[in-house]
Amino acid sequence: MKISSTFLYILAAGATLCACQSDPDADNAAKWTAEQRASIESIKPVEGSDGHLFEMDYTADYKLPEMMQKGCGSLPEALLLMYETLLPDSRILIRNASTQGVGCSTFSSECSDGGYVLGRNYDYPVKGCYYMMVRTNPEKGYRSIGMADVSALLENPDPRNPFSTVRNQEITLFAPMSVLDGINETGFMASFMQLEYGATMQDRGKTKILSNWILRIMLDNCKTVSEAIAMMDRFDIRSIFQNEDMDLHYILADADGDRAIVEYVDNEMHVLRSQDLIGEDAPYVMSTNFYLTPGSRVDRETGLWEKKELGYWRFDQLCQSLKCNPCPSKDEAMEYMKNVRIVFNDKDEIEAMGRAGKDPQKFEDWSWMSLWSSVYNSKDLSLDVCIREDYSRKFSFRID
Repeated sequence: MKISSTFLYILAAGATLCACQSDPDADNAAKWTAEQRASIESIKPVEGSDGHLFEMDYTADYKLPEMMQKGCGSLPEALLLMYETLLPDSRILIRNASTQGVGCSTFSSECSDGGYVLGRNYDYPVKGCYYMMVRTNPEKGYRSIGMADVSALLENPDPRNPFSTVRNQEITLFAPMSVLDGINETGFMASFMQLEYGATMQDRGKTKILSNWILRIMLDNCKTVSEAIAMMDRFDIRSIFQNEDMDLHYILADADGDRAIVEYVDNEMHVLRSQDLIGEDAPYVMSTNFYLTPGSRVDRETGLWEKKELGYWRFDQLCQSLKCNPCPSKDEAMEYMKNVRIVFNDKDEIEAMGRAGKDPQKFEDWSWMSLWSSVYNSKDLSLDVCIREDYSRKFSFRID
């Protein structure tokens, strides 16, 4: 698995408020609004998750319409915009961060339990160990739930309470912009995956938005895949991987059964349906970490995609699972995600571990894993999530 650095998600984290006066950043906490403080205080660990999974009820106004209007075309601009909009009187506590490129596998199909499902694996270095399920209820937008990785920006977290400092609490106020997969109250679902080639840098004279922020915008504002595609086209999308030759592509699905993969090639949007992905109409779509748009990286004469592409075996496995059972239950959808997890399936990494004298049977020796596997359902507006490849324990949430 190729690892890339300098990828910053503007992520979120949090826990029970504990801002003692000895904390050097205590002056920032005094400037939080009552609603922001309540959102931070709502964070709690999810029972049975061994301190890895937290949930947050974000009830403060995160002022998305204002940030959408101003836009941001780079990571520093995004960070400054959030501080100016949400914490205008505070010192900037988050200055530098780096993470690594994300793997990820995803699909969407009809669900035998009713409605439609979207399944997603979040593949990331094993050192990432704090995740958050974020609930939002914007005044001008749809309610939603979604998952965020909060590990990257934590500074010296205490494992007993990773969010005991003001700095580590304050990044929770950016939680809505940090969600990596989610569903809103209309049953619209979305996520994104890493691509290895070609950072999108649109410049059509429209408002600029970072490629990860568009997910938040769609969850708040879109009911259908068509609306989401139109929303994406309202902005000039700017890659969050601006210093790397990589970007993101997206999976979109709604409660009417529409679903699509969206990616940008040479700064142009391409919307792909099942016909484009597997050469035939099918009630599902899937995606991993390589371009699916026909062109220089897809050879239609010899079949589909080169097997050397990152995530090809995972794409092929999802395709085979869905051909055998195109309408899985929620439990079966989670099994599909289990079958394409990184650990114990990544043959390249097993070989690399052997060369390094590591034991593939020792969990801690793995550098990458599927930190979470999520399955969303458009009928009951639910999220089932398994963390750190423990599929014996499933944590369930729902939009109230």
